[in-house]
Amino acid sequence: MVWAWLSFSLPFFLVVLPFARLTPQATAAFDRYVEQAETRLRSDTVRDPKLRGGEARVEAADAARNVDAPGAMIQDWVGTMFLPGATLAQVQSVLRNYPEYKNFYRPKMIESQQLAHNGDEYDVLLRLYEKHILTVVLNSTYHIRYEMPDPKHLVVTSRSTHVGEVKDPGKSSTEEVAQGSDSGFLWRLNSYWRFEAADGGVYARCEAISLSRDVPAGLGWMLQGFLESFPKESMVNTLRGTRAAVAGLQSNHS
Repeated sequence: MVWAWLSFSLPFFLVVLPFARLTPQATAAFDRYVEQAETRLRSDTVRDPKLRGGEARVEAADAARNVDAPGAMIQDWVGTMFLPGATLAQVQSVLRNYPEYKNFYRPKMIESQQLAHNGDEYDVLLRLYEKHILTVVLNSTYHIRYEMPDPKHLVVTSRSTHVGEVKDPGKSSTEEVAQGSDSGFLWRLNSYWRFEAADGGVYARCEAISLSRDVPAGLGWMLQGFLESFPKESMVNTLRGTRAAVAGLQSNHS
């Protein structure tokens, strides 16, 4: 067993946290789950008139809890909301503006860059920030594709191509911990936006499927809340930031 020494802001304590290793079995389990989810997504309903009251809804998909992923944890969070008065063109204008993501989605995102663009496909860098007991900064890259099956629907698929843990965020944002020696707080992250224009606005549904380490024996008191809250809070922040950015665009055009 390889161990990592991580200190954090609890007085008089130094916690020894084992490194996490992503196994081929866990990767295969994630890939199978993603394949099944992507098939299901094709038939899931986006429009839900109950959302017109204005509150966003965030829920965990129970199916992810039953997946056997040795040494790992798969989480699947779904967020839905209604954007009154919005159009699909305005939604796309916000989502395709990757350099502004660091402003739209702060404090969970501290850097965003568009790396490549070809038609409806993009490659982007997003630097993620999470702090509870521990502070973690992750460099993540994604390949993203936009599709409009018809004038009323928009589909945005984002699949992670790299996730690296920043070694010392206070010194460098580019130097990463070696793969296999990282803490395993996030290994994969796929996101699926689906939008439907209806009822004088746009219904939005975002599903985020992540792969991370499991909780080491004896450290549940510290890590379980962190690992489980990371994707949920990110989803809440994503919905909030997207709503605000679209509303800001509407205000500028009014």
